[in-house]
Amino acid sequence: MMRRIVLTLGLGVALGCAGVHHFHPNFYSVDGDIRLGQQISKEIEGELTLVRHAALLKLVGAIGQRLKEASPEPAFKLFPYSFHVVDSPEVNAFALPGGPVYVNTGIIELCDSEDQLASVLAHEMSHVAARHATEMLTTENITQLALIAAISVVPIPIPPIAWEGAKLGYVLGLLRYSRGKEAEADRLGITLMNAAGYDPGEMATVFRKLAEQQRSLPSVVERFTSSHPLTEDRVRAVEGQVARLPRRDGTPVASAPLSSFSQVKLMFAKD
Repeated sequence: MMRRIVLTLGLGVALGCAGVHHFHPNFYSVDGDIRLGQQISKEIEGELTLVRHAALLKLVGAIGQRLKEASPEPAFKLFPYSFHVVDSPEVNAFALPGGPVYVNTGIIELCDSEDQLASVLAHEMSHVAARHATEMLTTENITQLALIAAISVVPIPIPPIAWEGAKLGYVLGLLRYSRGKEAEADRLGITLMNAAGYDPGEMATVFRKLAEQQRSLPSVVERFTSSHPLTEDRVRAVEGQVARLPRRDGTPVASAPLSSFSQVKLMFAKD
């Protein structure tokens, strides 16, 4: 039987929370996001086969750290991001509240450059910084929590809420964000890539590659597209935002070098 995850929520963190959305209702503190992500990661990693390839993990971790350090948005620096590679041909990536980011080998193989992989990480890191998962949990629980708060005689923390069934399928189902949240993660991710010196236009390239995979091998990208709808409007919105970005010193943003990315992919393919 699956171990129960218990989440304790306090009344004092309902509004004005840290993160991208300073005034969105969120019954979780930043520390609450972090603890929740840590708890869920322990549950789902029993169902995942994580890659231990040192060079690949170093590459993915270095891209993620470069993005975090370059961010002009303070919310990104609130979370202890960690980066994990899942040994799966399925094209997918997801992030848990508080910082754990998982990318499948299938989506790494789809990428042709470090910039393209950076676009995947930047998007997922943006969901974390915007605290989309706990905002959704707050919205789902807000009626129940308001009732508990209303009948409380003394101002003590809300009684623990048990969240059953937090296995991989349940978690990935939970992380199906609205189109608005997906669009926001795109916008934040583009800004993050630009600040880190990656080519933000590669996010649109990845989306187009994924759309092509959806047409040719739909089962491979089924889970990704169920949580990241690939509409033409979304791609055009990304391209439009990239076109409006200011150039640095009158020159385009430089792409990251291809050599290390290509070498690591080749080494990984040989293993």
